[in-house]
Amino acid sequence: MHPSRLIAIAFGAVVAIGTILLVTPIATKSGEATSIPDALFTAVSAVTVTGLTVVDTQLHWNMFGHVVIALLIQIGGFGIVGFATLIGYLLDGRISLQNRLSSSSESATAIAPNVKTLLLNILKMMLFFQALGFIFLFFRFLTKYGYSVSEAFGHGLFHGISAFNNAGFSLYTDSLIGFASDGWILVPIFTAALLGSLGFPVLAEIRDRLGLIRYRLRKKVAPYTMPPQWSLNSRIILWSTLVLVVLGTLYVAVLEWNSSATLGQMDPLSKLMNSVFAAVMPRTAGFNAIDIAALNPATWLGMDMLMFIGGGSASTAGGIKIGTAVVLVFIIYTEIRGETAVNVGNRRLPRSIQRQALAIISLTSLAVLVATVVLRLTTDFTLDRILFEVISAVGTVGLSTGITADLPEAGKVMLSVLMFIGRLGPISVATALALRKTRRHFEYPRERPLIG
Repeated sequence: MHPSRLIAIAFGAVVAIGTILLVTPIATKSGEATSIPDALFTAVSAVTVTGLTVVDTQLHWNMFGHVVIALLIQIGGFGIVGFATLIGYLLDGRISLQNRLSSSSESATAIAPNVKTLLLNILKMMLFFQALGFIFLFFRFLTKYGYSVSEAFGHGLFHGISAFNNAGFSLYTDSLIGFASDGWILVPIFTAALLGSLGFPVLAEIRDRLGLIRYRLRKKVAPYTMPPQWSLNSRIILWSTLVLVVLGTLYVAVLEWNSSATLGQMDPLSKLMNSVFAAVMPRTAGFNAIDIAALNPATWLGMDMLMFIGGGSASTAGGIKIGTAVVLVFIIYTEIRGETAVNVGNRRLPRSIQRQALAIISLTSLAVLVATVVLRLTTDFTLDRILFEVISAVGTVGLSTGITADLPEAGKVMLSVLMFIGRLGPISVATALALRKTRRHFEYPRERPLIG
């Protein structure tokens, strides 16, 4: 089976299992069964680590439901195929070539010489950062808010998993608005989300470089053996992340600083912290510490752009990915300069990467356009709210202006499809449907149509 089709089937299977578990009465506090559309929507949102909800996560689901959602988030964050490959390796100690191809396709990385080591490193890294977030949150819930040990443990673990996986699910009706002035809650959460959005290749390179520095310092030798520069992928992700966070923070702060409905009533330090939080979360994390529905529509538009871009490739983030956006910027820059080769950071980009970037952006934009038009024709919500909801779904973000639960059943199904497409990626979905690559053994005569 083609890896792309296998990935789609695996994600679909986990969504189906999650839907079956969530639709049963044992998953709700009321003891009543959840409707299939609502259970399906929640399962898709959890597996695709989105965070959009049509029922109140705190009030509707009981502990069993919360555990199911957390497991779906963890499986979705790790990658269904990667998870299955790891389990297969642990059971019989080997890995097949087909699993190697599949896991490489899912993680958007080249085929590693030792995929077992790759998958184990990914798992260790995820658990490490989730454990750090859990420790901070556990002690804060325990000491500041008077939670019992079991409550602090459950809330800390759930939000630690949700934050690093950029899922956006919260055990509170108003997400994290109740903690808007508590840096001991917000800082660990947006730090975990930011690290999760960098991608495992970038985190692994940072880890390796830090390990080399520690080794050289321990040996009391200057670290001259460090590679002369970072990989192109890491440079793109790190610099672009810094730019997006800084610009996003300034954008939110300027528009909302004096708004009485959002930042206006806070002290300056809390305003700055919440501006950073609001700039990081649209990069597909999905938590909110201020009321999204009360934001200026211009702020929504800025968040739309952040949600559309998303985070790094091979990360728990969604969107078209930072690398895709950067490649597009340099393609435009190259055309403006009249050059023939697209160069980024003293490296030349292959033409296949350029075509893939353009295809991803085009397919994602088409999905956003179609869904926006359909929802605008079938609902009474304003265009800016619908556009925000659609981009949040396809970017697997989870932020909402408050209209998700009020959408018709067909609208909820459409958002579920968008989340599924957004998690797998437009190219993976298209490949899973097409499966074939046609090779022509001839070329047609060249002719140049008018452009622009």
